[in-house]
Amino acid sequence: MDTTITTGWWTCTGCGVEAELPASATSGCEVPCPDCAEPMAESWRWEALAA
Repeated sequence: MDTTITTGWWTCTGCGVEAELPASATSGCEVPCPDCAEPMAESWRWEALAA
């Protein structure tokens, strides 16, 4: 069983707000900023092993 979780760090292109989001929920999607509705850009990803 695969127990890894991939997470992405996103930054808003409009107001600069940052968010940590699961990659499985955001893959291939345009993510709107919760504060100003501008599109967010993924800065980087990492994988964490579940214990």
